[in-house]
Amino acid sequence: MIELSIVIFLIALIAFVSLFNRRKLRKKRREKAQRGITQLSDILNLIQCLQRHRGVCANLNDSNQTEQRRLSNEINQLWQPLLDESYGGNVKRVNLQHKNWKTIEAQPSSSFMAHCELIERLLHELTVIADTCSLTASNNGHDSEELWQNLLRRPHFAESLARLRGLGNKAANMGHCPAAVRVQLQYLLMNMREDALCDSTIREVDALVTEEILEPEQIQIEPRVYFSRLTQAIDQQIQMTRDHLQQLS
Repeated sequence: MIELSIVIFLIALIAFVSLFNRRKLRKKRREKAQRGITQLSDILNLIQCLQRHRGVCANLNDSNQTEQRRLSNEINQLWQPLLDESYGGNVKRVNLQHKNWKTIEAQPSSSFMAHCELIERLLHELTVIADTCSLTASNNGHDSEELWQNLLRRPHFAESLARLRGLGNKAANMGHCPAAVRVQLQYLLMNMREDALCDSTIREVDALVTEEILEPEQIQIEPRVYFSRLTQAIDQQIQMTRDHLQQLS
């Protein structure tokens, strides 16, 4: 009888320890995923602000100087969480990108391609963080296709829109579309038309760029109006990613 009681006790103890460890592991995974979601949101905020800064720098006249400086200050604040010791990605790589940003900040004019390269590297960080925090793991309970589309693919799509904004804004400020800008705009539009994320809003953007920037010999649309309309489309895409992050929380 005593032996049976000991066996039952040991079985119950093993079951309790196993359950405790499973709960502890689930809690650790939730905390890890939540940390990743916060860091993804931080990177997304930084990318969005860098995109706006690039767009302003593409048309860096006297009236835009104040806005450029305001955005620079905001970007400097947004870098801080990524430079913290708790950051889950590659710290050395992020520090290198921060140095690249300081170079852009010091020389904002003619910085379109430098902005593009920096943003591309930060877009890659989204994937790094998602992997590091197990959000992309097959057993995380999330729809992998939906996660890929909204968390990893959509920010790249928003970046294409942001490049359309910067280039089109530059052309609108000049009053005509130079050949070098025209080729880039046409290439971006071609790729966007074939993208699965293309919807009615993006088709409206396509029509705007074509009719107001590419077709006219003399561009009539005001740069601020063009910038504002493209910003609405970009913010819509990024908000979809933010909403998906909220659902993962």
